[in-house]
Amino acid sequence: MIHLLHANFYTLLRAKRFWLSAFLLTAGAVWDTMAQRRMAALDGEGLLDNTLVNCVVWQFILLPCLCGLFIHTDYHDGTIRCKLTVGRSRTAVYLSNFITVYAMELFFMALSVSAVLIAGAGLTIGNPGNVVLRLAVLLLLFLALTAICVFAAMLIVNRSALVICALVGLGLLFGGQAICLLLENPKVVPDYGGVTITTNEDGEQIMQYLDREGNPISADDIPMVPNPGYIGEPFQSILRTANTMQPGGQLWEILWDGHRVFSDDGTQVETIEQTPRWQLALYSAAVTLFFLGLGLAMFRRKDLK
Repeated sequence: MIHLLHANFYTLLRAKRFWLSAFLLTAGAVWDTMAQRRMAALDGEGLLDNTLVNCVVWQFILLPCLCGLFIHTDYHDGTIRCKLTVGRSRTAVYLSNFITVYAMELFFMALSVSAVLIAGAGLTIGNPGNVVLRLAVLLLLFLALTAICVFAAMLIVNRSALVICALVGLGLLFGGQAICLLLENPKVVPDYGGVTITTNEDGEQIMQYLDREGNPISADDIPMVPNPGYIGEPFQSILRTANTMQPGGQLWEILWDGHRVFSDDGTQVETIEQTPRWQLALYSAAVTLFFLGLGLAMFRRKDLK
């Protein structure tokens, strides 16, 4: 295993795409931090809490692509067959690739966090404990994502491995976001025909609501009607649980530090509810073990022609 890891890291550190990705992630982290500095200059509040966490979005996209490229190169160059020919077990080959890809993510995470802290020198972290906990859960989330991507890349020998890994990352990311937004639809929505801008006697512009017939209506008199996009129970709980079990749904739960919960009448946000961090960590561990075990079992039986 040590020799396999040494060979993997040697190849990885010599790859230009690895260092290009590292540069892009660092540049993105610095850019976000500079934007936070500009906001701090305007409103006097310069907190790095969300900036430290938001940098993982690009990692969620790049990691599957690099995983597909790295493992496909091993297949294309015949490296995996050579490893097996010299007596390395299939389990060792699979696990060494899994460890290498996850080590790459740990490096990217450390690089992004360091870039934010250095570029944001002088700015403060409002809740350090919460930030550390969110980053720790993100590390487990990326462990699950690594298991999924390595599973796909190790079992697909042809060039489509890169495309499939990229689609997996994008699908989990944007699919998770879409489901989160769908679940935040309120129970009821205001029913009015439109809005117009009018000018009063003092020359001030005011916003005037119109009913369905086009008549002016007061904001307090706007009727509320059931929202056709609202997902009720038990489907809301089932869908939210399924979404928080996959890495993409967990990512948005952590980035937004929870999800909105509406009051019983559905007219306003009652609170921001958080899925327990231990539960997210448990989901990530379960996904990791599932895909790691399934991948090992299938790779042992795979015909490597």
